[in-house]
Amino acid sequence: MWQLNSASGFYKAPVCKCILGASFLSSVLINFPLSQYRHLCVYDYSLIVEKHQLWRLITARVAFLDVKDLMIGSILFYYFRTFERRYGSRKFFAQLIGFFLFGSALELCAVHICKLLQFNMVPLPSGPLCFIYPLFVPYFMDIPRIELGNVLGIPMTGKSFQYFLGLQVASGSLETIIVAVCGIISGILWRKNFLKIQQLIVIPNTVASLVYKVFGRFIESAEPKDSVLPMGATLELQRQERMDQIEQQVLLQSIRDQGPLYNPNQGAAYNPNQNGPGLFGALNDEIPYADLDEGLRHRNVPAPDPPSDEQIQQLVDMGFTEERVRRALLMSHNDLNNATNFLLQESL
Repeated sequence: MWQLNSASGFYKAPVCKCILGASFLSSVLINFPLSQYRHLCVYDYSLIVEKHQLWRLITARVAFLDVKDLMIGSILFYYFRTFERRYGSRKFFAQLIGFFLFGSALELCAVHICKLLQFNMVPLPSGPLCFIYPLFVPYFMDIPRIELGNVLGIPMTGKSFQYFLGLQVASGSLETIIVAVCGIISGILWRKNFLKIQQLIVIPNTVASLVYKVFGRFIESAEPKDSVLPMGATLELQRQERMDQIEQQVLLQSIRDQGPLYNPNQGAAYNPNQNGPGLFGALNDEIPYADLDEGLRHRNVPAPDPPSDEQIQQLVDMGFTEERVRRALLMSHNDLNNATNFLLQESL
C-alpha cells in the first residue's frame, strides 16, 4: 500500500485562514440568506467618488458577489498561503495592506479614465481580488517552473493551474481585466518598494502580540502530522507517477545548470535550452527520460552536500516536516526554491 503525505493546511498561516474564512462565510451569507444587503458590497465608482461613500472600498473587499469568483478566488488564496509562511504573518499582513492601498488607487484611476473615454462601465467585481492578483508577482518571480507534460500540445508546468484560474476570473469583462491588471501592478510596486511603502507599513510587535493573545487560540492551526491515508491503487499510482516526473524534472534542471550533457546517441555534448518564453514556460522535448539516465552514466556528477541546519529550519518553519524537507533538499541539490516547489507539489 502506498503512503500519502497530508497537506499542511493553514499551519503558520493565520492571516490567510482568517481572510479566507471571513470572505467565504460573508460571501455565502450575502448571496443567500442576507441577499437584501448585497448593495452594501457593490464596488461602484460613482458612489465612492461622487457620493463620498469611501467605506465601500472596504465592504466591497469583504464578500464575493459572484459565486464563480468565490470558488476560484478561494482556491487561489488558499494556494498562496505559502507566502505567509515565507514572509511571516506580520510582514504578509503589511503586504496585504499595501496591496489594498495601491490597488484601490489604481482601480479608481483606471475607471475614471475609462469614463473619460466614454466606456460603458458597470461596478467592478467585489471580493478580496486586490489581495490575490498581486501575489501572482512573487508567484511568477520566486516559485520555479517544473515541467510536467503536455495537454493538447500545450506545455504545462506545476504553476499552470493557478495561471488558468487567474485568467478565468480576469477574462470575464473589462471590469475584471481592470482589477487583475491593477492588482498585478500593485504587486510590482510593492516588490519595487515604490514610495518606500515597505518601510511605511509595518505591524508593530506589540500589536501582533496583543492580537495573538486575544485571538491566537481561535486562529492558530496545529502542526501537521505525516499521517498515512489509505488510497485507491489507481489514484495513488497516478500521484506517484506524477511525483516521479517532478523529481526527474528537478534533476534535469540541475544538470542543465551544470553545463553540457553528453548524449550517447549523438556521441557529443550539447546544451539543451532553458525554459523558453511564454506564460507557462517551454517544455523541452529534446532529452527523453530514457536518455537522461544514460547521459548521467557518462557524466561525473558529484554527490550533493548535506543540507544545512539553516535551510532545514527555514522550510520546517513553512509547515513541512523535517523528513520531507531533507528529502526535498536532497532532490534539489540544496536549492531552496526547487525544494519548496517540490514540497508544494507533493502536498497537493
